[in-house]
Amino acid sequence: MRADPRFKPLPPEPATLLTEGRVIDAIKSLRESQDVGLKQAKAWIDWHIDQDPMLRAQLEAQQSATRRRFFFWFLVVDALIVAAVIAWFLYQPR
Repeated sequence: MRADPRFKPLPPEPATLLTEGRVIDAIKSLRESQDVGLKQAKAWIDWHIDQDPMLRAQLEAQQSATRRRFFFWFLVVDALIVAAVIAWFLYQPR
């Protein structure tokens, strides 16, 4: 797969953004710097990620941490809403 003639190594800026976990920004930067379409830029980024298993593991770990953080705050907000509804029913004047 390394001998794929369609893609060459990423330019420095998109590669740096990708190692920081900013995939969407890397795609945007690649589109601007290489003047390619969205589909081709995404395929190029995906190819680059497929070539580097450590980068793939890093991106998956970052996505997993983001999902966990989102789920935690979702539960906190949900618990607050449930507590407010219960308090409203319990302390409602009769």
